[in-house]
Amino acid sequence: MNTTDVYLHRIVTVVPEKSYTQEFALEFLLKLVGDSEKKRNLLTKLYRGTQIKKRHTVIEDYDKDPSEYTFYPKNPTLKPEPSTAQRNDLYIQEAKRLTLKASEELLEETPEFDRRKISHVITVSCTGFVAPGLDFFLARDLGLKPTVHRYNIGFMGCQGAFPGMKLARDICLADPDARVLLVNVELCSVHMQQREEMDIVVSNAIFADGVSAALISAHRDDVKGTKYRLDNFATSFAADTEKDMAWKIGDHGFLMKLSVYVPKIVQDNIKPLMDGLFEESGIKQEEIDIWAIHPGGRAILEKSEEALGISKEDLDASYRVMQEYGNMSSTTIMFVLADILGDSKKKGRVFAAAFGPGITVEVGLMEKLDL
Repeated sequence: MNTTDVYLHRIVTVVPEKSYTQEFALEFLLKLVGDSEKKRNLLTKLYRGTQIKKRHTVIEDYDKDPSEYTFYPKNPTLKPEPSTAQRNDLYIQEAKRLTLKASEELLEETPEFDRRKISHVITVSCTGFVAPGLDFFLARDLGLKPTVHRYNIGFMGCQGAFPGMKLARDICLADPDARVLLVNVELCSVHMQQREEMDIVVSNAIFADGVSAALISAHRDDVKGTKYRLDNFATSFAADTEKDMAWKIGDHGFLMKLSVYVPKIVQDNIKPLMDGLFEESGIKQEEIDIWAIHPGGRAILEKSEEALGISKEDLDASYRVMQEYGNMSSTTIMFVLADILGDSKKKGRVFAAAFGPGITVEVGLMEKLDL
């Protein structure tokens, strides 16, 4: 076995059972807060301009009669808005359920792999907190050894999957017998708020809920079939951009800072970081066969295309995930990678990237292999 090679064997993605079309979300919001023509025009342009078709959420109230609400007060105004504690309670309940579901499905899809070999559990999330952490509940409920090593990567935003993959790879390089379960869970919808700041309005229009579970190890035969070899990673942050994308905890959920300059900042920073990664890895851009960019929004994908000199067709997986699921924060890039992994027509080297608070740009170089 070549211990310098680490493989991402399989990715399973899970979403809450409830979904709403973007058109339904728009109509619901227009009834709720569309009390002026200016607001109605702005919301209509924003929601239809996202190119998102539907999004999944753990909140099931929106298409019910107010008397049947279980999360919001039983009135059509949804007020008083749930507190941060109430929102986090829903996060805990649903995150525990959905992470277990995704992990169990992952292990069911890989029957040749013995779950007792899992030595490390890494969870990634920026939309809620619980202690003991989700890593604890996964280890317990999956029947893993109590000596399993557990880590949580928290509050890093949309780029969080990359530190998760890097940590998993580094663990496997340090201990070739390690097997790592990497789980991303983001329930962004629990933080939807009726505020008029444009950052919050935009966040309400694009964010959604999703979970992924992945198995990573240095043993190529742990799981049969198509997988990624994790080759190299790089990261950087743009100077003086902490004001452009940020999270903080408010009294009625987490507050998102998301300026209109984010796509331009991504455009200015992604190519230099990519070029540095290619130089370090001894390859050229022409050798990239597959592109996996975090679909933080339509503008981010379009600016990435311009910066990298690639086409919309090159980002078909990113657009597909955006249209079908919206922006699920750190989980989204795992959905994109899962989509590519399941596409038999795509083979070869992969360039992946995601962006988060800071503004941080994370990039990775992988190779899709059929082993």
